[in-house]
Amino acid sequence: MKRFLLPLSLIIFAVVAAWVDIQRNSVPMIRQSPMHPVYTISSPDDAVALTRGKTVVKLGPCLFGLYPGAIAFQSATQAKDFMGLKGYEPGKWQIFQLSGDFQLDVTDGVLNKTLQLSRVVKDDENR
Repeated sequence: MKRFLLPLSLIIFAVVAAWVDIQRNSVPMIRQSPMHPVYTISSPDDAVALTRGKTVVKLGPCLFGLYPGAIAFQSATQAKDFMGLKGYEPGKWQIFQLSGDFQLDVTDGVLNKTLQLSRVVKDDENR
């Protein structure tokens, strides 16, 4: 039993540390009037959650850098072009505007802060 104590303790420590990191990073940055909007793609289930008044977040870097952050775009058109290049089906993915500013909250095409989904971008907006 004693030989399992150290590995078990390390596993428990790692799980608790990961949980604390995710909890710390799950609080979104909400900018009231961003100068440069930021967009992402996500599941239509998130659109349903938004219409029900739920808060939906996209994580920035977490798990001690193992997860670099959600993908981000400077415009809805860029997001739509990315979906086309990757072969993402429009029925399975939607474009959302986030609560941040592209110049402040995005580094190398991924979020550097956790942001909240603010609205669904309609198809006629990204033309």
